[in-house]
Amino acid sequence: MSLRLTHNLRILKPFDYKAIFNHGKMTKGRYWQIIARKIDTPTPRLGLAIAKKVHKLAVDRNRAKRMARETFRTHQNDLNHWEFVVMARHSKPAKNSIMTDDLLHLFKKITTH
Repeated sequence: MSLRLTHNLRILKPFDYKAIFNHGKMTKGRYWQIIARKIDTPTPRLGLAIAKKVHKLAVDRNRAKRMARETFRTHQNDLNHWEFVVMARHSKPAKNSIMTDDLLHLFKKITTH
């Protein structure tokens, strides 16, 4: 049995954090900070940078990553032609819905300007 490549397979360039940090637009919320830049491909892309300085425990870092991924996944149709790096900020613990709303607000803010 051989593996066949289909036309559905998209080969994407590796995620380039350096280009986004150098040439992207930044916005901050209460719980998140986003840097984004416009790209030519219609598929939105997400990179995560959750620092140990911000969340000391791996449980907290993983929670932040899960929330960011899920929020991005459920709203990626509205984020076409954008590449994002999402970072967590120092803050007190909050409910998932509040943190998700903050991230959605930042996505909308950066894509409309």
